Amino acid sequence: AIAAEGRACGADVIPAPVLDLAREPRWGRIEEGFGEDPYLTGQLGLACVQGGQGDSLSTDHAVVPCLKHFVAHGSPESGTNTSPVHIGERELRTVMLKAFEPAVRQGHAMCVMAAYHEIDGIPVTADPQLLIRILRDEWGFQGFVLSDLGAIRRLYDKHHGAATPKDAICLAINSGVDMQFYDFDHKTFQDAICTGMQDGTLSSVALDRAVSSILRVKFKLGLFDQPMVDPKLNTTVHRSQAHLDLALQ
Repeated sequence: AIAAEGRACGADVIPAPVLDLAREPRWGRIEEGFGEDPYLTGQLGLACVQGGQGDSLSTDHAVVPCLKHFVAHGSPESGTNTSPVHIGERELRTVMLKAFEPAVRQGHAMCVMAAYHEIDGIPVTADPQLLIRILRDEWGFQGFVLSDLGAIRRLYDKHHGAATPKDAICLAINSGVDMQFYDFDHKTFQDAICTGMQDGTLSSVALDRAVSSILRVKFKLGLFDQPMVDPKLNTTVHRSQAHLDLALQ
């Protein structure tokens, strides 16, 4: 029902579900998640993806749910949103990643949002261990990685791991990020890619991965065949009586 209403309004990607575990009660966004249990959260995340993506993304009642915030974003230092997370690989794999894994492995989720924060000193948007080796190589992820809003910029102005915006953009793409959530204006982003290719800062393999990942999802959504939504859907699907009854139930 959520997918059908989203598509009727012209949305192709929905920034949900939140699969961060509720293990830091001071975190101000804790009510967005499904609780503290990685198994329960993982199963609910899987259900969101299966319901949202359906049997085919090219239908008028399917969307791409974007799993967020990958990963461990809900356990920041002092509960402050975007603050550093202090966990080791064992807790990361056995607890935090378990909340995301079913949606990717079983649900074949097509979008993951890379979070703002750093884990043990490494920003998520600059961590190929998370975004390439675990997500893609181990789990078989075939979708695209979207940065949280401003997360690539933070490599430059908050984490100070990149000397310039161009370096931040190239670092993020090299590390496994495919699409920015409008961190920089389009010209800055595009110029950084062109310059990065010319001076070797940006890997051609990484750029090919980013482009193909995004195009794959766009083709699956059928956007090249029918880029605009049928306007009649909004009057027949959005807040339909069947969906209102389902929400009440």
